[in-house]
Amino acid sequence: MKDYFQLRDNLSEAKVTFGKMKPGLKVNMIWHGPSARNYGIKGDNIFGGKVQVLGMGNVPYGKKATTRHVFAKDLKDAKKKFKDVWNKEEVRYGRFWNAAHRLRFFFNEIAAESDGKKIPYGHASWIFKVIEGPEKGYIGYCFVSSDDKWEIAYLNKSAEFRLES
Repeated sequence: MKDYFQLRDNLSEAKVTFGKMKPGLKVNMIWHGPSARNYGIKGDNIFGGKVQVLGMGNVPYGKKATTRHVFAKDLKDAKKKFKDVWNKEEVRYGRFWNAAHRLRFFFNEIAAESDGKKIPYGHASWIFKVIEGPEKGYIGYCFVSSDDKWEIAYLNKSAEFRLES
């Protein structure tokens, strides 16, 4: 008889949270949320296949993502690399609506430290590369929107999504 841990390893689909994301992770991105329902795309796979996570970074407003925008593996790595920015009183003890709002503020403070030259001002985002499907090779990003929710912009649509392994 199989126990819980053996069954868990055989699951074909499982939701992935943003806290568990790391470089090299391969996931499906599925449209989700009220905006996706309004557009009539809820439940569709965004790229028609899996994507591979490259890391976290700032993507300049109005520009396409590239691999050089990645500056950290994950949030823990960003906090370690930019320890002096993370330990600022405004970042650690400021008033934020939620964790996504703090993340967006933290990444903008990192960009401000270099005056936007080394690390550009832009969207705090996870950057990924499509590895399956018709969009294979496309480099995209999911970002913290002005509503402090994780969204992805694709084909003139910007909506929430969920991740499935």
